[in-house]
Amino acid sequence: MGDFSVNVAVAYQIGAARGDYSILSAMDVGENELFGALGQSINELIVQHRADLERKRKSRDGASQVDARWLEATSISAGPKARWVDGTPEYSLHICGLQKLFPQALFIHLFRDVQAVVRSMLNFDRVAGSKLVPNQEEAYRYWIRTVSACVMAERAYGPKVVRRVRYSDLIDNPESMMRSLLEFLGEPYTGRCLQPLAQRINSSNVPADFKTDDEATDPVLVEEATQLSAHLEATPQPAEASSTTLDEIENAFAQRTQYTATLESQYQRALQIGRRTGAQKAPQAPLLGTH
Repeated sequence: MGDFSVNVAVAYQIGAARGDYSILSAMDVGENELFGALGQSINELIVQHRADLERKRKSRDGASQVDARWLEATSISAGPKARWVDGTPEYSLHICGLQKLFPQALFIHLFRDVQAVVRSMLNFDRVAGSKLVPNQEEAYRYWIRTVSACVMAERAYGPKVVRRVRYSDLIDNPESMMRSLLEFLGEPYTGRCLQPLAQRINSSNVPADFKTDDEATDPVLVEEATQLSAHLEATPQPAEASSTTLDEIENAFAQRTQYTATLESQYQRALQIGRRTGAQKAPQAPLLGTH
């Protein structure tokens, strides 16, 4: 839904581009109103289809089967479900757009030491059968890009909207961290929330003999990631939201929207230039004469 939020912004630009001659402008439909209406519809749609998700989970077999204890705890039979959670890592790069779609949404930045994340990412193919990143350097780049985006969102929206949680605290002090996290979400605590933490089921479970010492990795990049990781480990998130950072994150979203909106026209222009350049460089047919 990250890219979808950008497409919504593009659609609004088109629908409001000609003032009163465009439907959205003529009806005084603001951008935030359009985002909010679409987000509310998505939310209702997902909640309504909860039963379908449960049915598919129960029909899985083998390694893809979800633990029966978790199915029981999260099923509709255990109580009505009014909210949903999406843990897609790439959403770190789309927090601004997601916040526009879901103004009441809360975001959790689960921060983990860079070395552990890199090892997990490189171990991903052992669990999923496909590579998450092509090499160690790209793993470091991905970590820096996503974590930096989350830190920027922390500053932009403040601790009432974005909450940083250290992975190490969640593992070492699961009950206290879970209580704190659920308090942030406005949800009641139950001991059953700790059950999923007892077993690692993804690429985080890295074998002890797994090697990640790729000499081709840029040492400057490794140092940058290591310093950022150490800084976030030792420093709490800002206590207040920053209007300056919010402007920055909004401007970045606007630039991304503009880029997407003009991408097709730029592509067509590049094709035209390529055709003209190719025609100019094409060898001319030889002149045939009589002797």
